Amino acid sequence: MLYEIILIYVASGVFAGVVAAMFGVGGGFAVAPLLLIALTFQDIGGERTMHLTVGTTQAVIFITASFSAVLRWRAGDTNWRLVAKFFPLVAIGAVVGATLGDAMPGTLLKAIFIFFIALTIARGLLSKRIADLQSGSDLTGVRGPEYWISGSLAGLLGSLMGPGPAVLVAPFLRKLKFSMASTVATCSTLAACLGLFAGGAYIVGGFNEPNLPAWSFGYVYLPAFVGLAAGGLTGAPFGIFLSRRLDDHLQSRLYLVYLACVLVVMLLHGRIG
Repeated sequence: MLYEIILIYVASGVFAGVVAAMFGVGGGFAVAPLLLIALTFQDIGGERTMHLTVGTTQAVIFITASFSAVLRWRAGDTNWRLVAKFFPLVAIGAVVGATLGDAMPGTLLKAIFIFFIALTIARGLLSKRIADLQSGSDLTGVRGPEYWISGSLAGLLGSLMGPGPAVLVAPFLRKLKFSMASTVATCSTLAACLGLFAGGAYIVGGFNEPNLPAWSFGYVYLPAFVGLAAGGLTGAPFGIFLSRRLDDHLQSRLYLVYLACVLVVMLLHGRIG
């Protein structure tokens, strides 16, 4: 039975890897809904199901986003100066958010997750098509209150609900006319940072929780982690392949379609869960 469940996780991980590499979400919006449904179906976690979902998702994000970041770097999409601007904000926010998440009820974590999916879709629908993309060398706009807020909240909220920095950082970079390739590369690299710091905090935070299921390492459910990470590593190259062959505007529209599907899944789970 355990092996069959791991195979399901692997198949889900392949899909998550493709989505993570295409859109820079780190796998959170792909992994978390699938994992939440699977854990609920297996009757694992009880009141801590959402905590296990987010903690395991963060650990998977670290693996899949790191691999996607390497692939993006090898493809020449990564702007390391841009990554360095956001790195400290995301890292600090991730640790703070994971600490807060351990104390929050699962229903609140789910509500936060759903709210920010809806917010991301709304912002994307209101955004205009970018006619002239910049080269990525001009970082003069990467400053000010919106920069500080988007970077720090990307880490804080990302560690609470699972998605990567693409939720807040990507709209900010797109407004500055960065290409989808540069934006996704930046968000993938920052998602690896988020997964490392937030995943570690969820592991530590779950050590003192007495009612976690067997095969748990803190708030990381190991069978799901192994299967999802293995599948994610397999799917990531296909996501890169598709991303580099899609029109910039089309890719941004497909991202919104995907988020809409995730929103529907999460709302339906709220009714039947």
